[in-house]
Amino acid sequence: MKSYCYQLILLGQDFGIKDEIIEIFRKRVEDLGIVWKSFIIIDSENFEEYTDSSPAFCIYLGSKKNDKNFTDLDFLTQVTKDASLLLPVVQGTLDNFGDCIPELLNNYNGINLDEEDRSQKIEQIVNNILEGFSLLRRNRKVFISYKRDESTNVAIQLYETLEKHGFDVFLDTHSIRKSEPFQDELWHQMADSEIVIILNTSDFLGSYWTKQELAIASQLLLGIVIISWPEHTNFIPNHAQISYPLLLQNSDFENSYIYSTLKERPLSKIIENVESIRARTLASRRDNLISNFIKMAEEEGYQAYLDSYKIISMVKNGKDIIVVPAVGIPKSLNYELSSSFVEEIKKKKFENIFILYDATCVRDFWLRHLKWLDSSLVIKSLNILEVPAWLNS
Repeated sequence: MKSYCYQLILLGQDFGIKDEIIEIFRKRVEDLGIVWKSFIIIDSENFEEYTDSSPAFCIYLGSKKNDKNFTDLDFLTQVTKDASLLLPVVQGTLDNFGDCIPELLNNYNGINLDEEDRSQKIEQIVNNILEGFSLLRRNRKVFISYKRDESTNVAIQLYETLEKHGFDVFLDTHSIRKSEPFQDELWHQMADSEIVIILNTSDFLGSYWTKQELAIASQLLLGIVIISWPEHTNFIPNHAQISYPLLLQNSDFENSYIYSTLKERPLSKIIENVESIRARTLASRRDNLISNFIKMAEEEGYQAYLDSYKIISMVKNGKDIIVVPAVGIPKSLNYELSSSFVEEIKKKKFENIFILYDATCVRDFWLRHLKWLDSSLVIKSLNILEVPAWLNS
């Protein structure tokens, strides 16, 4: 399977902070329990490794005031064309920001760096990268699908290992409160996940509910990791856009006779591929939501534009509107957005802001909660299924 990585791109003129950004970012990543080899650092020397099919965050290091010798413009043009997240960083104050960056970055918000607050600003840069990649635990959702009577030991082992590697893991025996409607909560949690791990034991497809979980995971465009037990020939039909199959061997288990817990080697391989598929799924689901919205808008005669923050802007009924795609279930964090985008909203004084989401498998109580938020906040929610009617209203 092709390995997908999070791409941290550093372009422009390094004024002594490039290595420091990478070092602090790496430390934060490892503190979160995320494997560092899930990332690739790209600059002008290895830009041929860049791909638009994996998440990317670009930092452009601007020149000094009145120095128009901007570097890496071809690479920068490609990154902006792909609507990758991008943060310009300049020396000194922001008063001369436009003089220190290429013209195509004039609409971007940037960060200024001076010696007095150097450490604080580098931390801010690193925080922006973490937000851009959705690397905080609350955003890294994994759903484990299994049959309790066949693979509980491995399911619990994976739950504990994934938690240590910075994932927020859903396992029904550990994650559902006794008072919750069981199946509704399962679908709701799956809708908020990015990856589904299927423990494909001998009778996994013998259950109606495990079949449903597989079907819904495909419907939601989730990444799927199918872990099949040794000598297991029960084929799982693969309708997923992004998936990874792994056939275990008897030697992968601590006790092959009873198929107990997994040894370290196959466990590490699973974690590595979950991270890779998560990177690819994150980019794919966001792009799918965006492309569906833009297609619907164009069919109704609107022009919708995708900007540098992967935010959609358009004019509807004479009003400037921005639409913020939210992968998974919209929460208050989607409404708050990232610090960079909040500043952009303030600067342009947008008053019509919508959070775009897919309501598939979202529980009724959460949809009611979104309606309540709509009545309480300037920012409104917008279900992708309701977009045609909304465009004509």
